[in-house]
Amino acid sequence: MADKNIRVVITTPYGTFLDMETPICTFRANSGEIGIMADATQFMTAIIPSKIYINSKNSPDVKEYYIDRGMAYFNNNLLTLITNKISKNPLENEKDIFAKKETKYRLIEELILKKKIAESNKN
Repeated sequence: MADKNIRVVITTPYGTFLDMETPICTFRANSGEIGIMADATQFMTAIIPSKIYINSKNSPDVKEYYIDRGMAYFNNNLLTLITNKISKNPLENEKDIFAKKETKYRLIEELILKKKIAESNKN
């Protein structure tokens, strides 16, 4: 059996970023990580900021990009990804998201520490 490919088209507000054929494309959606291969069931889903792999992750020909939020639609071996931003480098908003999470945990840890200090001062 010959390997079948899917066509991947990635578009941004600035036009078509990529249009190529590949055996597999892997990305993250709001429902989890998705790997699309030929003859998969038709679907539509929301993309979350993550890395996208075009071709197998272990392939020497893999293309890796950082992708922002968007939509993915698959039908008749055509995967269409519509996103605001895509880059070979990590996106700025991803850095902001991770920084906010770190700040949130620091704040929680600080509150827990202050509570323990206040409780020890009562005794």
